[in-house]
Amino acid sequence: MKKNSKKNGIKSLLLNLLAMAAVVVVIPLIVLAWLDSYTNHGESYRVPDICGMQLDEAKELLRKHNLDLEIVDYKYKKGALENEIVEQRPVANARVKEGRKIMLVMSSLSKPLVTLPSVIDNCSLREAEARLKASGFAIAGVIAQDGEKDWVYAVLNDGKELVNGENVPRGAAVIIVVGNGNPLQKGSVVDEGYFE
Repeated sequence: MKKNSKKNGIKSLLLNLLAMAAVVVVIPLIVLAWLDSYTNHGESYRVPDICGMQLDEAKELLRKHNLDLEIVDYKYKKGALENEIVEQRPVANARVKEGRKIMLVMSSLSKPLVTLPSVIDNCSLREAEARLKASGFAIAGVIAQDGEKDWVYAVLNDGKELVNGENVPRGAAVIIVVGNGNPLQKGSVVDEGYFE
């Protein structure tokens, strides 16, 4: 009787071990097969090049490729029409899954603004030029007037006198008004020509 009970115990142990091995192997295989079908493993779509298109045209093309879109930013681009697509992510010809959102940057007609750095009555010509160029301004020229040598008295854009902290379109051409070293006298402005 003890032998029989021992054999039954070993049989039971072996059956339990086989059942556990089957569970450890079979369940992950079933889960992997389900994941492959659920995520469309191995299936992908090529992203079309939609840069330069208008939004409605791009939506239609992406819909045909089973893709979606999302506008993430607007950016000024010289020569681009309003609401023209200027950038896309992922880039054209990348492979993506069905339903993937293509992130778009659209064009804007308004130039981005930059703040005029604090250069007026605050620094020398050399320092003003460096600050203005670093902020994205173009130096169109320098005008000298009576006052402390190379001290910045004003910054002009399109004939208008700017103030420190004013918002101006990026790349705006400015003229710097500086002192010529003569004692300050009202009304004496001398054109020193253009400075590169």
